[in-house]
Amino acid sequence: MTMKLAVIGLGHWGHRLIPKFLVHPRVDGLYCHDVDASRRAMISKEFPEVIVASDYASVLANPEVDAVFVATPVATHYDLAKKALEHGKHVLVEKPLTNSVRDAQALVELAATRKLTLMVDHITIYHGAVRKIKDLIDSQSVGDIIYIDAVRVNLGIFQCDVNVVWDLAIHEFAIIDYLLGEMPRAVTCVGAAHYGELEEAAYVTLFFGQGVIAHIHVSWLSPVKTRRLILGCTRKMLLFDDTSPSEKLMLFDRGVGRSPDADVDGPAITYRDGATEAVSYDTTEPLFTVIDAFLRSIHEKQEPLANGESGLRMVRILEAASKSLKQQGVRIPLD
Repeated sequence: MTMKLAVIGLGHWGHRLIPKFLVHPRVDGLYCHDVDASRRAMISKEFPEVIVASDYASVLANPEVDAVFVATPVATHYDLAKKALEHGKHVLVEKPLTNSVRDAQALVELAATRKLTLMVDHITIYHGAVRKIKDLIDSQSVGDIIYIDAVRVNLGIFQCDVNVVWDLAIHEFAIIDYLLGEMPRAVTCVGAAHYGELEEAAYVTLFFGQGVIAHIHVSWLSPVKTRRLILGCTRKMLLFDDTSPSEKLMLFDRGVGRSPDADVDGPAITYRDGATEAVSYDTTEPLFTVIDAFLRSIHEKQEPLANGESGLRMVRILEAASKSLKQQGVRIPLD
């Protein structure tokens, strides 16, 4: 089964996805639209095989278009995705799904009513290393998760419509949601804005059941690019360093334990310092995997991993983090 798709929004992300769609075997035609005429002209020149539409309404009215990818500023996601669903189009939305829980919930319900695929491009959960980590957790190879520590920092790119939490921390929220399979019970967030009204650096803490804690540092103001995820577990520990030139995923047979000791007050701490090994994983480009998952979900009529419900959960966490940020780190419950 092949289909025709439309890319709405031809900025950085939309432009990046066009060549991926063009080479996918399930795609036999591609349309696109942007409100900026210069971007439309650029795409026409760079990709002459793409049909460039001068307005969104004509894309929606075209019965040949089966699905729409929305790659526009987050404030426009709800309206564009809603119209596409109302016209019977399957929808893939650039993260985050919307800028409010209310709108995200409405899209999820609309997609369910129309029996259409609604997916968010939470690309990080389609990374081979993250999928491998999930396998190791599910097989109990690493034991129970105790904590997660994540860093996603770089110099720029400053966004004009969302702060650094909505731009970067959502990647970690999606990973943690995928690995733990549960919503946090509470959120705290602190941050600062130095070059405008939107925070460029922030620290988010997510609190889960059984004492599990996740801490996330995000910034547009770092002199170095870092993409690092550490999982502290009861049996073994994991490090995923996506900026490492080699051996990005490492498994450590290291940790601590408790054993009764009559000579001390309370439990004694024991240390384990075993072998360290590099872990192999599927290195298929995550962006291609996202596209493939979207198209397969339409063809096979199955919910994708990063479905609308997943997108809604991320917006719930983002709203809570924003509320905490405005109150200088007050703990916001999510129960």
